[in-house]
Amino acid sequence: MEQRDLSIEQEIEGLYRMHYRQLCLVSSDYVSTMELAQDIVQDFFINYWERRHQGIDAPDNFPAYARRAVRNLSIDALRRMQVVERKQALLEPNEAEDERFGEREETEAYQKRLQQIFELIDQLPAGQRAILKMHALEKLSYKQIAERQGISVNTVRTQLTRAYRSLRQSTSGLLIFSLLKYL
Repeated sequence: MEQRDLSIEQEIEGLYRMHYRQLCLVSSDYVSTMELAQDIVQDFFINYWERRHQGIDAPDNFPAYARRAVRNLSIDALRRMQVVERKQALLEPNEAEDERFGEREETEAYQKRLQQIFELIDQLPAGQRAILKMHALEKLSYKQIAERQGISVNTVRTQLTRAYRSLRQSTSGLLIFSLLKYL
């Protein structure tokens, strides 16, 4: 039995050395990379080795048998890859649609909060409203606001304090202050 196993090993080794490169080329006609083609040919030889050890006779025309088997294995691998790609393609639009829907909801919620903040700001007295807009929207310093308005820096500070206090009392202050940072 050991002699038979040794002769099978020698047979397969000889066939491998003789046909490996050509079989890789056959496989590469169907699959996208040479690495995948080499894996397919390796799988073919492993399968062939197992079949020979199970007592299945060698084919009469090994080169034709091997080319046909490698071609079929390559086509199977190609079909499996196409199935995976189709599944991914089906999932991707849904994920993108979910993301767009989520972004749209976030944008709408942000726009609504922003509108509420502007409505609250519009309810402030004119002086506080003007100073708050210059500070929060135009990002002017207390000194720049004071120069523009023709008032003291302390008046600017006082008006801003009153404006922010009023906004805090009107709604959740944390929300307003976090949004004002990004305006």
